[in-house]
Amino acid sequence: MQENEEMGKTGIVYRIKKLKGFSFLHIIVDGKIIQAIFEGELPDAIKEQSAVAFTGIARKAQIKDKLIFPNDLELKITSLEALSTPSEIFPFDITKKELNINNSVLFDLRALSMRHPKIKAIFKIQEAIVIGFRSYLHRQGFSEIRTPKIVKAGAEGGANIFELNYFGSKAFLAQSPQFYKEFCCGVFQKVFEVGPVFRAEKHNTNRHINEYTSLDMEMGPIKSFFEIMKTEEEILKEIMATIEAQCSYELNLLEITLPQIKEIPVLKFSEAKEMVFKEYSIDERQEPDLSPLEESKICEFIKKKTGSDFVFVTHYPTVKRPFYAKESLHNREETESFDLLFRGIEITTGGQRIHEYHELIEKMQYRGMNVEEFTFFSNAHKYGLPPHGGFGMGLERLTQKIIGLDNIKEATMFPRDVTRLFP
Repeated sequence: MQENEEMGKTGIVYRIKKLKGFSFLHIIVDGKIIQAIFEGELPDAIKEQSAVAFTGIARKAQIKDKLIFPNDLELKITSLEALSTPSEIFPFDITKKELNINNSVLFDLRALSMRHPKIKAIFKIQEAIVIGFRSYLHRQGFSEIRTPKIVKAGAEGGANIFELNYFGSKAFLAQSPQFYKEFCCGVFQKVFEVGPVFRAEKHNTNRHINEYTSLDMEMGPIKSFFEIMKTEEEILKEIMATIEAQCSYELNLLEITLPQIKEIPVLKFSEAKEMVFKEYSIDERQEPDLSPLEESKICEFIKKKTGSDFVFVTHYPTVKRPFYAKESLHNREETESFDLLFRGIEITTGGQRIHEYHELIEKMQYRGMNVEEFTFFSNAHKYGLPPHGGFGMGLERLTQKIIGLDNIKEATMFPRDVTRLFP
């Protein structure tokens, strides 16, 4: 919109302020809010949340507002027509700068609460994350795949898997596209997927949901799992650049400063444990995984020392990684794997996978697994797979931490947790 430009558009009336002889209107057009002036008596059919068709001429704005785009111009309306009119008044004031409603109402009335500009901005930024992820991988020659979400066996095992009756047979909701990504490394070499995964975790925290979107990639042939980490670093740079390029309005509205990524620091798991003990007197060195408190302290330390909001932690213990994780050549108690921590929380798990058939079978037998149950997986290895590896990154956690939200559910359009199956 340029000054003196005449325009005709359709949009949604977001706010109406009636004054003597004229009305201020905020109208949502193409996802942005423009300010408009209507002289005379506003038609009865024009209400907040009405869909409208209008024409007008752009001029310098008399009142500037951060919600408005661009905030130095407004539209003097010359014609206005209602295309639809709501039959009821909104159950809460959607025009407030901050919505400030409790989470129960926020999620129960999600179709309405997402209309608030600041909540909608969350998901525009989330959209840019996915665009950046896809764009980088497409340019690098990765193929996008689509894998089944109803599966015969879980990729990670354990109790956190949803079981269902599939026409009389036992089936599960996919915890991960892991098996299928590995299959496709034998076809396309480099693959990725953006899709839902399901975890039957019963805890109800601000960092867990039972259905989330995973940004997955797998690539081969590789010489080292550090190639995977370098690829993720470049992906994250692209994601931040895409958000900056496409979401200036949303970043300004939410007052977000994006993290700057140069080179992400790397710590070995054992080193990270020792550092937390030395710097913070937290002794969890005998535990084979990082606790949420340890993750937070590692990020705090790295931020203070290097300025980075991200840190890779590598060589997780074998006992805490899935059976397909490749063990280190020099220490079978460690895996060629990593987690990426961001602002106090793990957002990625990845690493190199076992690609040799006999090594995979030996690992499964050592763990007491039913080898026959995983024949569909091991067959791909029997007939040859390149050395490969990859990662899965949680879209909602990444969104949560970029924006600075208290709860991951706020970064989820329609969250599913242990109590919520609606809307």
